[in-house]
Amino acid sequence: MANETRALTRVAHPARDDAPRTALLTAVFSALAGEPNCTKHLCDWRESPAHSHHRIAFFLKQRPPSFSSLSRDLATRKADHDHVVSAMTTFASVATWTLGVALFAGTLPGSAQADQLAARTRGPASPPPAFLTFCANNPAECRRSGALTRQILLTPEHQRDLHEVNARVNSTISEVSDRDHFGREDVWSIPTDGRGDCEDFALLKRKLLIERGWPSSTLLVAVVATPAGEGHAVLMATTSEGDLVLDNKTSRVLPWSQTGYLFFTRMSQANPRAWESIDGGTITVTAATRRPHWP
Repeated sequence: MANETRALTRVAHPARDDAPRTALLTAVFSALAGEPNCTKHLCDWRESPAHSHHRIAFFLKQRPPSFSSLSRDLATRKADHDHVVSAMTTFASVATWTLGVALFAGTLPGSAQADQLAARTRGPASPPPAFLTFCANNPAECRRSGALTRQILLTPEHQRDLHEVNARVNSTISEVSDRDHFGREDVWSIPTDGRGDCEDFALLKRKLLIERGWPSSTLLVAVVATPAGEGHAVLMATTSEGDLVLDNKTSRVLPWSQTGYLFFTRMSQANPRAWESIDGGTITVTAATRRPHWP
């Protein structure tokens, strides 16, 4: 029987040195079997190369499920990795897009947001004549003080300043017309006797805030029209949260766009004696408390 086996081996593999092939197949078999030492398998089997070949072939036929399982495992791991990478990439993209939209829309605090909430000016305007008289009589009140800045950071302390000054002046000054107070129309002054018109309220609030350290460039008296069409004056504070209005008609400090007023002119930030037009219309002012006359 052994002679027949060797004869079959010679027929199957004529004139071939089988030692290298046996060594190679032995190593492959050992690796596939997961054994670091192949002596438990081929090396102890004193078989012909043909038998070794057939045994390896038989072994390989028994092993495909393991290879398929390994392939599936690798594919699953790769899919999981790709899914995680894709999710992270998507999250990063969404986060970047959200931040960009927030910046563009001005939902983040900063000068861009303040600009959207600020009144826009469009060039020089003639100051109210009564204001020029006021500056001539009170030059210190018409000089710029503090740093020239476009906006003041609206800290909790500054918020408190605005509400305290607005409430204090509104509660201590009685509103009276210029004719009843001075016997003539359109007189601008800082109240000293507890009485005043709307522009007098605004001038006093401006003075008190400057005394608290506010730069004059952020405190601007403005001439407006009420919904009833009456001329009126208020104080605008230009802040990092937009332009806020201090008004003798309310204790609330409101954004200028929520007052319901039509804004016409206000002090220049660079020079209190100069005035600028505000987008929304032009006006010829005879008195802040009288009906304005449009040209």
